[in-house]
Amino acid sequence: MALLVDAYNVLHVTGVLPPDLAGLGVLELRDLILSSRFRHMPVVLVCDGLGPGVRGADEASTFIEQGVTIHYAGTHRDADTHIERAVRACTDPHRLNVVSSDRRIVRAARRRRCRIIGSDVFLETLESDWRRAGR
Repeated sequence: MALLVDAYNVLHVTGVLPPDLAGLGVLELRDLILSSRFRHMPVVLVCDGLGPGVRGADEASTFIEQGVTIHYAGTHRDADTHIERAVRACTDPHRLNVVSSDRRIVRAARRRRCRIIGSDVFLETLESDWRRAGR
């Protein structure tokens, strides 16, 4: 199983996380995933825009942070297009968990019969795992 996350779609969900977890950034989302039931899966977080420290370039960039791949689409592409391509390219889509509530991404994942996890459900799961771990 692998986890492909529409990071900003997840990070912009409101009303799910308690105040002590609200306002997460990409790295905090990565940390929550690494302390959850998803920690043993290969994880790819896909974000719009430029990655940290990238200046003046419009190219996509990819970083691996604590075993989690973080992909920034660049200034001339969007995360949704990257996610759709990754879903289409997946050789075993039944084992791919796609996290997003974006209709376009959900539709692409459904066509390939990937497992779809809504952003709000995903956050609720992360929060539950975080609480269960006694944090």
